[in-house]
Amino acid sequence: MKAKLMLALLLSLTLAGCSANNASKSDDQSSQATSSSQSASSPSSSTSSQSTTTTDVTKVKVSAATAIKRYQQVFPNSDITGLSLEKQLGDYQYEVEGVDDSKEYSLNLNAKTATVTDKKSEALDTDEANGVERKAEALNLDHLISVSKAVQNARSKAKGQAATEISLEREAGQTYWDIQFENQGQETSVKVNAQSGKVLAVEQDD
Repeated sequence: MKAKLMLALLLSLTLAGCSANNASKSDDQSSQATSSSQSASSPSSSTSSQSTTTTDVTKVKVSAATAIKRYQQVFPNSDITGLSLEKQLGDYQYEVEGVDDSKEYSLNLNAKTATVTDKKSEALDTDEANGVERKAEALNLDHLISVSKAVQNARSKAKGQAATEISLEREAGQTYWDIQFENQGQETSVKVNAQSGKVLAVEQDD
């Protein structure tokens, strides 16, 4: 009789142990499934965040006209010799450069907030002073077409590519927009007359 009782007790303990092990395995599997689900959702959140980043110069809030006006307020009585709009540390920034008879200037402007982030002035070299550099490099800002208009006129030369950078330059007495397009390693540079909007040149780099 005692032997039967001992056998029954051993069987009960064995069954209880198996049940505990199964429950533990079930909890571990549930925990692993939850962790995997959370990991899988993370890339989606990251992708969503990245997709909101501006990568086209036509999408910035501050216009080139505003950047030019801001420069003229900070450095009056000087002529603008260059303007560029490109990404720096993840944000689009304007850099406007200018000159008068004795100094050259530069001003950096956040293209989202219009905040001046940097400004500099430096004396011109002797051979550039007294109006020499000013006459040779000053941009023609009369009837200047907008960044959006320049990109619109150039986009057909760079189909499927985003306009990632743009600069206002002068060559042979002519002021023009130089627009950089890019997509998946393919790059195209298009020069557009800053007054008429006519496409002047196209360069492609595969």
